[in-house]
Amino acid sequence: MATKITKTIFRDREVDEDRFAIVKYGVEIFLVNVTKGIIVYLAAALLGMLWQTLVVHLSYLMIRRHSFGLHAKTSLGCTITSVVMFVILPYFVKEVQLSEWMIVLISGLILLNIAIFAPSDTENMPLFNAQKRHTLRRKSIFDTILVLALGFLAPWAWMHICVLMGALIQSATINPVTYKLLKRGYNNYEKDTI
Repeated sequence: MATKITKTIFRDREVDEDRFAIVKYGVEIFLVNVTKGIIVYLAAALLGMLWQTLVVHLSYLMIRRHSFGLHAKTSLGCTITSVVMFVILPYFVKEVQLSEWMIVLISGLILLNIAIFAPSDTENMPLFNAQKRHTLRRKSIFDTILVLALGFLAPWAWMHICVLMGALIQSATINPVTYKLLKRGYNNYEKDTI
């Protein structure tokens, strides 16, 4: 499908092999992400969790955009992990009630985790530039404060839980303990690249 779409994009133009491959790769990524999104949100709709899934997912993505973190090794693994993180986990905690103090405590732990460990690179995408890491850390902290504040101010208790869950999932993806448990390289920018 990606090949057909890419050929359609370039139907009236002559294009070299490298450019075609780059565009085709982008189309493949787009199609894979759309497919994953459909699967996740279809599962959420079937369980009556559409709004909860959306809030968890958006909270996660808002923080992840600057803090990065682990990725699944395969597209299938990513899809399964996404269904578990954004649909199944929220399904089991949707009725949990937390006091304001518990929300503040959990929020503080999430913020501390982000402040210490963000941004977190991967073996494929090490963050070599120290200035960029510093800038991304500041942005990650800001994103986290914003997301947690919005969650805390939300008028519905279920939203507090969903925002915390999204932020907690993202903070887990950058934590070195998670990297160690999954046997993945951490602080890849420190490794010798020669």
